[in-house]
Amino acid sequence: MLFHSFQYFLVFLPVVALVHAWLRRRGGSAPARAWLLAASLVFYAWARPSFVPLLLGSILFNWAVARVIAARGDSDETARGRKWLLRFGLAGNILFLASFKYVNFAFRTVAALHGPHWQLPDWAFPLGISFFTLTQVMYLVDVYQGLNGANSLFDHALFVSFFPYLASGPLVRARLTVRQFHQVQLRPGRLEVAAKGLYLFSIGLAKKAVLADSFAAIADVGFAAPTHASFVEGWIFAFAFLLQLYFDFSGYSDMAVGSAWMLGIDIPMNFNAPLRARSISEFWQRWHISLSNFITNYLYTPMLRAFPKATLWTSVGCTILAMTIAGFWHGPAWTFGIFGLLHGVALGSNQVWKKRKLTMPDWLGLVLTQCFVAVTMVFFRSADVPAAIALLSRMVPHGDLFGIATLRMVVPMTPTLILRPVAAGVAAAFFFRSSFELANGFVPLFRTAMVTALLVLAAMFFLNSTPAKQFVYFAF
Repeated sequence: MLFHSFQYFLVFLPVVALVHAWLRRRGGSAPARAWLLAASLVFYAWARPSFVPLLLGSILFNWAVARVIAARGDSDETARGRKWLLRFGLAGNILFLASFKYVNFAFRTVAALHGPHWQLPDWAFPLGISFFTLTQVMYLVDVYQGLNGANSLFDHALFVSFFPYLASGPLVRARLTVRQFHQVQLRPGRLEVAAKGLYLFSIGLAKKAVLADSFAAIADVGFAAPTHASFVEGWIFAFAFLLQLYFDFSGYSDMAVGSAWMLGIDIPMNFNAPLRARSISEFWQRWHISLSNFITNYLYTPMLRAFPKATLWTSVGCTILAMTIAGFWHGPAWTFGIFGLLHGVALGSNQVWKKRKLTMPDWLGLVLTQCFVAVTMVFFRSADVPAAIALLSRMVPHGDLFGIATLRMVVPMTPTLILRPVAAGVAAAFFFRSSFELANGFVPLFRTAMVTALLVLAAMFFLNSTPAKQFVYFAF
């Protein structure tokens, strides 16, 4: 079930929120939690019920491992056993993820090097597998480090499957989320929190339906025929996809956080105006914030601690390796690996730049950062490496500098539905207040109520005019 589908925001979410509020007030936390778990499983099963046993199997495995880790004492002997249990749990999650995403990719890579050709059935990725697997990896590590006690099976199942963040995040920590499910008394200002959630949800809905899908119409044409683009079109298509992905994923994240707020659950914001970043390190502090935190805390830091002495160059090497792994986490393709590698090199270079106390004007840092991100997004979007190189070659000055023949395949057809949203999207991404800032400054006034209603109506108009596109990150 898509967040921007009519059945979700007109039926499913209102019914779940109202029944949950009534149960929590009348019956306490237990029936309210049971209702949320049932609703989350219905949400997950909506598109493909056969994925539910896989989700439940992952939940049961990680719950059992965490319980055993937590039950062990702190003596030297049990400490070694706890470490091996953690390794067993992490290996189980990696194998689970790899069996769906990476085994055939590895076989194809071996075959390309003139090795034996093996092939397993191409299983469809279970929805949200990358996200609920990482969520449980964080949970196991937190239990091992004593930052989180072992949850009951009921609480762990709800924590992992909670529908606002199940499909595409944000990544959440159990110790910050589970206790909220147990709150019986409604917090002061509960209606205000719900109103803020509806406000944020409307912003995300408009981002996706009005802006992201309008940029997608332009990007799809360019990436479908990369060799036909002029120099200007090459850059337009690259930035169109960057803006599509930003509004698509940040729109999803806004709707996820807004949905959770309407249920009285606080989960972290995932974006904070990343296209205004003046360096690549600032970009990753603002883009997909929960994944950036995961990379730092669960990949980069453990790798750096494995060295006897941390130096600038070991830090750079760990950064590059961590980002390359994060790139492949998005999917079994060399394009994702190259995307991660390039960002790792850029972040490593940024570390050297800061160490040597070099500077540049803010405006130049902004331009260079966003141009670099747009270039790397060509790899992220392209079907394969040759297709990415084909479009990148058009982004270098060549014989056709200012042609717009490819762009005309889209723009003249629907000028109202594309040109105006595109102009509004560019302004919103680079100049207007972010949804993060808007949510923090929310005040329940008649004005904000009217803005919320207008955003929902605009989104419904676009959703009714064209078929809704799936979220980009649903593919991961």
